[in-house]
Amino acid sequence: MSQRLLIIVTWIGIVILSLTLRLQNLEERPIHADEATGARILARQLAGEDYQFNPKHFHGPLLSLSSQAIARSRSESSWSELSTSTLRLSAVIAGLLVIFTPLLWRRSIGPWGALAAAALLASSPLIVYYNRMYIHESLLTLFAMLACAAVFRLTEQPGKRIAIASGLCIGLMFATKETFVISLLAWLPAVGLCYWRQQANEARHLCPNLRIYLLPSVCLAITAVFTAAYFYSDGFRTMQGIIDAVRTYFVYETTAGHEKGMGYYLELLIWPKQQFGIWWTEALIALLAMIAVAFAAIKRVPNPAVLFLAVATVCHFIIYSCIGYKTPWLMMVPWAHACLLAGYVFSYFPNLKTRSRFLLTLLLLTGLAYQTKQSIHASGRLANDSRNPYAYVPTSKDAAKVERWLHELRALSDAPTLTPIGVIGQEYWPLPWYLRTFETIGYWPTPIQNITNLPIIFAMPAQAQACDNLLGATHIKLPRGLRANVEVTLYLRNDIWQHWMRTDTQ
Repeated sequence: MSQRLLIIVTWIGIVILSLTLRLQNLEERPIHADEATGARILARQLAGEDYQFNPKHFHGPLLSLSSQAIARSRSESSWSELSTSTLRLSAVIAGLLVIFTPLLWRRSIGPWGALAAAALLASSPLIVYYNRMYIHESLLTLFAMLACAAVFRLTEQPGKRIAIASGLCIGLMFATKETFVISLLAWLPAVGLCYWRQQANEARHLCPNLRIYLLPSVCLAITAVFTAAYFYSDGFRTMQGIIDAVRTYFVYETTAGHEKGMGYYLELLIWPKQQFGIWWTEALIALLAMIAVAFAAIKRVPNPAVLFLAVATVCHFIIYSCIGYKTPWLMMVPWAHACLLAGYVFSYFPNLKTRSRFLLTLLLLTGLAYQTKQSIHASGRLANDSRNPYAYVPTSKDAAKVERWLHELRALSDAPTLTPIGVIGQEYWPLPWYLRTFETIGYWPTPIQNITNLPIIFAMPAQAQACDNLLGATHIKLPRGLRANVEVTLYLRNDIWQHWMRTDTQ
């Protein structure tokens, strides 16, 4: 088999692996609270409501915009019609496209390096797990990887076209999530170091060389601002969106309970942890990335791409680690950088001795097999188990069971009406997703008057005692799980409960 044919066949295998890991049983995992809130925004846009960016909560508009075409192509045009698979397909598509981004570095990484990086991206448990989730990070990772390649190319060969491409990708990052600035801060030292290295090699004067970057930098900035402004303003129809896109850095309200120590991300990704008889770790990627840096350091003239990616990856980790607010999915962009850097080990592959090539190949294949095993477990039967290191505040399986049970209640012959449904308390997401097919639902922070008339009430923990006092004589109490370590109490009116019990007995 020729080398070209072998490379093509391997790419096909990587794509099949990527799709299998991301699509298999996509609907089975209960929907996360963040997915449900994003779905509500999407549903409003499908219903024709004007987009309004909220600078205090949520993120950029691009996630919901990218999902509209998928929803309409599947004839889902309302809140009640949306399905879990429709929501998650946008993340799956973005995750698949990320697999191909190492090809943008093919000139310096070589065909085998691009293949290795793609295989690591395809099988990484962190990336696979969150490519199956309707949140902004998959889109952000895609645009970040495109922008990273364009920015590096710009440092090597400054020009208007590549500057516009860089600005477009950065603008799309901004339109996806405000955390894009962390990537900009991580790339700046990498750009500066590559520029300094270039000056040292060419021994030119500083000022004349800086001038050739001036026009491309202006083109990049204008394109990025214009692109982000277009999406935040809903096609320049509401200028308040542009102002709010800036205000979000000053007024955004984070949720309490996500503060973690400096070493959280290193422990999550690299330090081995045993759960369910499985050792969870992605240390292979870190090991290969360090080998790539070591190989580059040995050479008298280091590979500028390795230098750029190494600095960018380390800076990403430092910045994210210094921020107290931490969630696992925030590591998707830095970890994608690390996968690309790890792939650079195989750019030296043709020049290595036979023994070294064998050992390196064995290390990669063994690591890929183990990463794939972890991805299957993390996204399969352990997908919403809080002991799974990637399952962050997972939704309880009770939520989906309650939805099915309510539909069974509604389908009973001569059953009393189940609406209006009352939800008492706050922080009730993703409960609205599981109630979306019921027409009349009221959400109140505290119990209302005549609450005893409501056929079904869901009480959040802070209001459970107050509801107990009011509903003890009129409703049956059914405690259920909602999120990890968060219960919700379902109160079902006695006449409906008795009707269910009679039917169930029959």
